[in-house]
Amino acid sequence: MNNYPEYVKLLKINIVGRIRKFKIEDIEQVIDLNIKSFVRSKELSRELQYEIFKEVCFNNPWFNEEISSLVYEESNGRIKGFLGVVPRKFNFEGKEILVGVAQHLMVDQVPLASLQLFKEFFSGPQEFSITDMAVDIGKPLWERLGGATIYLHSIYWRKPLKPISFLFTMLKTNLYNSKLFSPIINVADNMLKGMPIFSQKYEEKNFEFNDMEIDDYIMNMDRFFANKSLKPVYDSKSLGWLFNRLKNEKRFGEFQKIIVKNNSGDIMGWFLYNLNKKGSSQVLQIVANDHTIGAVLDALFYHAFKNGSVELIGRLDPQFMKNFFDRKCLFMPGRNWMLVHSKRKDIINALNSNNAFFTRLEGDLWFF
Repeated sequence: MNNYPEYVKLLKINIVGRIRKFKIEDIEQVIDLNIKSFVRSKELSRELQYEIFKEVCFNNPWFNEEISSLVYEESNGRIKGFLGVVPRKFNFEGKEILVGVAQHLMVDQVPLASLQLFKEFFSGPQEFSITDMAVDIGKPLWERLGGATIYLHSIYWRKPLKPISFLFTMLKTNLYNSKLFSPIINVADNMLKGMPIFSQKYEEKNFEFNDMEIDDYIMNMDRFFANKSLKPVYDSKSLGWLFNRLKNEKRFGEFQKIIVKNNSGDIMGWFLYNLNKKGSSQVLQIVANDHTIGAVLDALFYHAFKNGSVELIGRLDPQFMKNFFDRKCLFMPGRNWMLVHSKRKDIINALNSNNAFFTRLEGDLWFF
């Protein structure tokens, strides 16, 4: 009587669980799941993790009860799965729409829970659902439920700033940080930095940069986003909340928000990134146009190099692929996947045709 096929057993196990909305009283159990699922979460105290889950899931400036984070709960009340969902506002062809951004999927030994969490997420009122930091295992699950992979926005670039240090970090050796070898490696990097085969010479020329104020961002959005049919909607409250969360997150470096101006004081663009001194710095957003992208990239590389970063990593804006290539960046397709689900083909087409402005700032920011 009990000789069921394995997949039937899994289905029988899954029937006793349910998907429901995440509640504040669930946070302690979700922290347990987080610690078990993600090693680096142990770097944060339980008190800090509690604050993060509460703030991001319930106090974000776009909070909407209909587009909420989800849990998989077993019949005994144990939470064995979690999907973080943050609603966001976008403008599509002149109309404001709601978007659901999925992040931080966690499942503990319940094979079908991931599919059920995604399915429930897709049934929400948002115009489209998206995740932009998916790993290989999540891609087929998303596609199985009718989602699509945006290959154009799943390409990453990598810029070594210090070639010898970069080599040692790639080899995952501790010699780079040792008191004996660190000075020698730094001397070698300085000798090589001006050689064309490794990189351009990093220097401050034809631009100046300052810390970006929220008003700078708000006042210049339309200038850089106007030609895109799909673009984010920000105000001082939502942008201030984002910048504050990123400033408080120290695991991935020190948050930098830098506006770039030419010698006449005109704004050429800006860049946002997590500066990791003596390590890899993650770029969250680069904003420029066809005429200023070169200067903005040079400013970014100079800023990161001057502050000790070994390399920069970011998601490629296909419009500027040639500019990255000319600066000897490496390309990494499929490092993480951008996945989208929507009944509206025009939105998916906008993403596929690069007629959308969607950067890391609009996606999964590794809050948890």
